[in-house]
Amino acid sequence: MSEIKAAIFDWGGVLIENPTEGILQYCREVLGIGAGCMLAAYRKLIPYLQEGKITEEEFWKGVRRRTGAKGELPASLWFEAFEQSYVEKADVFAVALELHASGCRTGMLSNTEKPAWPIMAREPYRIFDPIVLSWEVGASKPQRRIFEVLVETLALPPSEILLIDDVEANIRAAREMGLRGHVFTDAQALRKSLAGLLGKG
Repeated sequence: MSEIKAAIFDWGGVLIENPTEGILQYCREVLGIGAGCMLAAYRKLIPYLQEGKITEEEFWKGVRRRTGAKGELPASLWFEAFEQSYVEKADVFAVALELHASGCRTGMLSNTEKPAWPIMAREPYRIFDPIVLSWEVGASKPQRRIFEVLVETLALPPSEILLIDDVEANIRAAREMGLRGHVFTDAQALRKSLAGLLGKG
């Protein structure tokens, strides 16, 4: 079996706690709407925001249209909500840092929104290259195109790329493309599965 040359991490649910519930709660409080209304609008519109097909402004216009929400919004309600919900998983970042130090490339592959991008420009993310994001690619996991972009960007055989993701459907799609996959549950299990790679530096 080929040696793993690149370990690619999902963001929400792997490197950070899944922020979705916190984002929805923060936004519905600002907008003054019920949980059910916010969730229904979110589910309808989020694929378009995550794939860069609509802007944040268009997203909120759609939410207002579906929920009747009124009032002024901050410059980026999505970024504010993300910030309020943002919790790093220090133990997973530690694994990524050790992999990076061992000579393994570390990157990210995430279904995420453009307004959240400034967070990835911060210091803890300097070890991740490439960072492949759905809103830039115009496709999201588990669609084939986003994996193709990842492989093209890394310029490695798929068998030398490991995807670490907490969604089984994404891992299945990656494996169908020839990548290797680890269904993330916690940092301890991840560290155990990567024992052969860690500590090579």
